[in-house]
Amino acid sequence: MGTNPKIAIGLLSPVGLLFALPVLLWAFSFTELIGLEKCSIGSISDVEYQRILSRAGAQSWTVWPGLSNGVFWPSDSGFRGPTASFRSNINDQLLSHIRELAGTEPSVNRQLASAHAVMRSMGAEYVETHEMPDMRRDRASSRVRFTYYLPQVRFAPACVLCLIWWYTTIDVIFSHDLATDRYELRAVNVLHAGLKGGTPDKNRARNVPWGSCPEFRR
Repeated sequence: MGTNPKIAIGLLSPVGLLFALPVLLWAFSFTELIGLEKCSIGSISDVEYQRILSRAGAQSWTVWPGLSNGVFWPSDSGFRGPTASFRSNINDQLLSHIRELAGTEPSVNRQLASAHAVMRSMGAEYVETHEMPDMRRDRASSRVRFTYYLPQVRFAPACVLCLIWWYTTIDVIFSHDLATDRYELRAVNVLHAGLKGGTPDKNRARNVPWGSCPEFRR
């Protein structure tokens, strides 16, 4: 017995729409006019930042699948789930790109400007800053964390679950030597939302004005 085409279409349409929505959101995430962003960070002027941002936006790794080749979820395995090293590989990859963009022997302001440019070139939004003392007894240093929120669908264009767990958070971490007041770029930490990572709330987490540029608080 054949299947009525109208019934088949009716059954498939909701499924098609379910997968079409994240694809449309993924495509829409690339429409931001990054080149219009103005930002000065310490000794880095707006003109210099524009040059850094332009270089960051020209890199192929800012566009899927540069960070992930997942299709249905953030992954490094195409249609399969991520490998055990997926998260650490992304962390290392982003840190490497920031350092490459900053150049040799960069100032701390150039490191921060380069980190911000890399995040913005991906479409990530700067949301919060926190400084926490290290757990060592002497308390002679702290860690400064600049947190960005990136739509998780950027990592996988047909990720339906990304509509439930919306954001990936990315922390750019600097060490702060309190005795010398010296900062240094240390790490990048990517955390995908989900059952294990939780569901971050961008509005509750925000402690910097929308559209602001990161800075070291003196």
